Amino acid sequence: MTNGGYANGPDTSRTVRETPFALREWFVWRRLRWHVALLAVAILFLGYLGPFGTYLRMPLGERMAYWVVAVAGNWAFALACILPAVAWLSRRIPDVVCVLGGSLAAAVPGTLLVSALELLFSGALPEPLGTGELFVAVALVHLVIGLIVWGTVELPMRTGAGAPFAEPQAAGTPDRPAAGAAAPPLLERLPAGRRGRLLHLQMRDHYVEIHTDRGSALVLMRFGDALKELGGTEGMQVHRSHWIARAALKKIVRRTGRTVAILENGAEVPVSRRYARALREANWV
Repeated sequence: MTNGGYANGPDTSRTVRETPFALREWFVWRRLRWHVALLAVAILFLGYLGPFGTYLRMPLGERMAYWVVAVAGNWAFALACILPAVAWLSRRIPDVVCVLGGSLAAAVPGTLLVSALELLFSGALPEPLGTGELFVAVALVHLVIGLIVWGTVELPMRTGAGAPFAEPQAAGTPDRPAAGAAAPPLLERLPAGRRGRLLHLQMRDHYVEIHTDRGSALVLMRFGDALKELGGTEGMQVHRSHWIARAALKKIVRRTGRTVAILENGAEVPVSRRYARALREANWV
């Protein structure tokens, strides 16, 4: 087992902490750095070329300021629309359709942002606004950028394989758990080297972090959907954000008024009062 079941580095405290802002967990640096890099490239590219007439109307410094706000704002709109679309709809329609639909939705506030920038920098609303041409132009930009970001950043993060987040698979690592029973469907979402015996699930914003005895990985899906894909794995939800496998549990302890489940990989999972009674009734305590 690598890093005590944590693929992304050693956990010195061995305690799974809840944060009031799950978005902090979502913006891990290894993803954020690629978003920042692509964002910077897009700003420099558009600021230098000056599309939509900005090259002729604005000096370089003003043009760069214009595109910093335009690109960063539209980038935020795209993430706010695309990620939820994939998380909620990917079970029913292909991911690429979710990305395209989210991009089109993001083009609506994106068009309003560009119009506001035109009013601020030029003193007048853009002429194509009334004809819908501006929305089409912004939507095309969103579609292209959405597909690029999804293919180069989000999809590799979701699958745990491929650039830019690839981690080498250990030689001789089997694709399936060693147990003879059928593997839970949830394991199919993990990279081959992480498909082992399920230990623990943790909800992290739009993602579910799946821990096995071979490591862990983030998967873009709803926590409720992950629970439906556990197959015959014996376990129990112990918190609104946590599920643990029965075989992974070592003991349950009380610490400073809190109930904590200690797992075989050393992780300490919080047990909420809502689920503590169910644990006692199941003789887990």
